[in-house]
Amino acid sequence: MTDAPHGDIREAQRRLAEFLADTTGQRLFRHPTVHPCNPTGFCYCDRSLAAKVWTYLKGVVLTVVLALPFNRLKIWLLRRMGAIIGQNVFISVGVQVDPLYPQLLTIEDDVFVGMNARIFLHEFRIDEFIAGRVVLRRGAFIGWSSAIGCGVEVGEGAVVAAAAVVARDVPAGMAAIGNPARIVKRRDASAGRESDDG
Repeated sequence: MTDAPHGDIREAQRRLAEFLADTTGQRLFRHPTVHPCNPTGFCYCDRSLAAKVWTYLKGVVLTVVLALPFNRLKIWLLRRMGAIIGQNVFISVGVQVDPLYPQLLTIEDDVFVGMNARIFLHEFRIDEFIAGRVVLRRGAFIGWSSAIGCGVEVGEGAVVAAAAVVARDVPAGMAAIGNPARIVKRRDASAGRESDDG
């Protein structure tokens, strides 16, 4: 399928495959598309019946497992799906991870992901498809019901507050609060004052 204003979709799919295989060194993949209610070439719904069934099955299994209270099972499944997960990671009940591209997720050691947090690894906009690596650095804390957009890096020791919607990087030692999230100095609970690190 070729759409003149949006280029050759086969070439775009080749570039996406390279991005997913991590051969490009980029954090974001972007490609202009037609409106997502039409075939874009990037949606699983544009693929064969077998591919659609596999995608739905993978999504259902991931959703069910992430809803359970069994942390080791969640980490095992995400690793099997291609995510890079460090040591001493805790993923709370009801966390949602984009099932289409779990291989774009990296969670380093000592990360806590709070209940009902959502991690997006791709996005359709009205005229653009985006896929992006999400990296949660060592010691990051992801609060309850927060949303992490595709391509976002949460720095070492950073905090994403409850219900924050994060669409840009959170520097190490800082906090993201609100919707849309704004970056502020993180409170140092042990000292009862704002932290100077980061």
